Amino acid sequence: MSAGFPLPLLLLFVLLLLVVCGSGAMVELSFEAVDLQRSPRVVGGHRSEVRHQPHMVNIRRNGNFECGGSLVTPYCVLTAAHCLVKGQPEDFVVRGGVTFLSDIRHARHVKNILLPSAYSHSTLDHDVALIQLQQPLKAPIARPIRLAIRSPRAGSFVRVSGWGLTDEGSTQLPNQLHSVHVRVMGRQECQKLYDGYRNITESMYCASVPGHKDACAADSGGPVVNANGLLVGVVSWGKANRCAHEDSPGVYSDVSYLSDWITDTMRRYC
Repeated sequence: MSAGFPLPLLLLFVLLLLVVCGSGAMVELSFEAVDLQRSPRVVGGHRSEVRHQPHMVNIRRNGNFECGGSLVTPYCVLTAAHCLVKGQPEDFVVRGGVTFLSDIRHARHVKNILLPSAYSHSTLDHDVALIQLQQPLKAPIARPIRLAIRSPRAGSFVRVSGWGLTDEGSTQLPNQLHSVHVRVMGRQECQKLYDGYRNITESMYCASVPGHKDACAADSGGPVVNANGLLVGVVSWGKANRCAHEDSPGVYSDVSYLSDWITDTMRRYC
């Protein structure tokens, strides 16, 4: 004080310092609040880059884009089982570390397709699969993601990413990766919306922002990531041509619920 630093200015400096130091705690709030203001156009999402989600991969079947996936080790990709049924390893190629579908770098051929014995193609229960690669996927921007040990709570926000349709009326897939933040719903609430259509089993949960944001066609297999950067889900299904509608939220496979099969299979093959 005697050096001529007035008390009001000192208090202002301390206040600013507290705000800056506390900014890390404010990030999660902006993660949920700011995204809701983005213009509706993944549906209702925004363009993204793989450097922000280096686990993201795209899966090709016979040269055509099939599904998204998540790199969980350099040798293995987690995706949706329904993306791989009726296919052989030689039908698929995985590309990682790329933002654009037109980028053909970092391609890896598939050694094994691993599906849970409990997977049902009719109900889409246990809709997860692991792809074992012939060679490790190592690229300047490619890094495995850690698995969540807890299911996302109802009301929390998660990020869904993929190269799926950005509008339910469109037929052209975007070249660039897109992401969207959606709100997790309670299972009973979601089941009411899908009564008579399909059961929401213990291996599933629902999330969307009705009328604004949701996963859509061709996002299947892509990652669902929580605010801590952990993989909490895999894009699974929804009503055809009803992306982001109030009565048809997106449905996701619960990584935590399915973790016994995932981690056991990773230990043996990845």
